[in-house]
Amino acid sequence: MGFIYAVCVAIIIFLAFRTSIVLGIIASLCVIAYAIYQYIPTFWAVRAQKAFADGNFQEAKRLYKKSVDTKHAKIQIRINYAYALMRTGDFDEAERVLTPIVRMKNTKKNNFKMNAKQQRCMVYYKQGRLDEAMEDAMEMFESGYKNTQMYGMIGYFKLIRGDDMDEVTKFCEEAYDFNSDDRDIMDNLSLCYYKKGEYDKAAELSDKIIADAPKFVEAYYHGAQIAVKRGEYKKAEELMSHIDECRWSNMTTVSREEVDELNKEIEENLR
Repeated sequence: MGFIYAVCVAIIIFLAFRTSIVLGIIASLCVIAYAIYQYIPTFWAVRAQKAFADGNFQEAKRLYKKSVDTKHAKIQIRINYAYALMRTGDFDEAERVLTPIVRMKNTKKNNFKMNAKQQRCMVYYKQGRLDEAMEDAMEMFESGYKNTQMYGMIGYFKLIRGDDMDEVTKFCEEAYDFNSDDRDIMDNLSLCYYKKGEYDKAAELSDKIIADAPKFVEAYYHGAQIAVKRGEYKKAEELMSHIDECRWSNMTTVSREEVDELNKEIEENLR
């Protein structure tokens, strides 16, 4: 389709120059102006993506906003903007960005709608609306919308909601079979084993997460919890020493208070 548009534009400019040089120049300038207008949202979004990849979430949010404020940013850019908002703790604004996408009537945009709805589940959770988050997530999952992120999110929701541990473990093992390399899925399953007192199995997974995702706050925190249960206080201390090197954001599921409490427990046992 882009090739066809390019050919049409080239023909229009050619015919304009055939008519007169002035008309040809005007047509060319109009095409250039339109191309710049169309590219501006992408220009800001590319810069935002780089800032996000560098862990500068505030800057990513600012740049994505510039893109979205043009009023013709693509849907995926708006979804990315919402995710940057979530990283900076602006959950109400993220909901305002995502909900119109979820409610779009255009069935050709279903993939975008489902992606936006998936992100909105995390927004609901962060707003303290866990039941709504789980309801939407399970509705999507049971309709066949299954991906790594959905498995990780639902597994986590089941854990924090306090569902039956055997059922949660079964779901998290299914998730692990779906993608055994995803850090969230591995972390969920490790937590299942931890909660069931199967500390060796939990530790095996935890060590793998840390090796694969060395900036993951939860991996070090949960790994230290497991080490404490196994009486490995030196290992727990070593793991916790890396916490501040990790990438924190408002999507991190471990609080600074929890970190302080665990450090205190480890120190007391090392005396």
